[in-house]
Amino acid sequence: MPRRKVELEVKVEVMRECLHMADVENISRKHGVSERAAYNWYTRVLEALPDILADDKPGRKPKAESAPPRSSRP
Repeated sequence: MPRRKVELEVKVEVMRECLHMADVENISRKHGVSERAAYNWYTRVLEALPDILADDKPGRKPKAESAPPRSSRP
């Protein structure tokens, strides 16, 4: 059964609603970061959602994109 095509705008809106900033003060304190930092990261994630959620072209990816580069060991 083929996957249902979901418009990019719908995907972005769904994720924006799901990624709401709840209890930022306690979460920030728990991890030792400022609330301002958490809000800044949140804003960056929201701005990147369209790029993250865009549909990839079907088919195999070129080898350079599909696997991370191997680290050279001495």
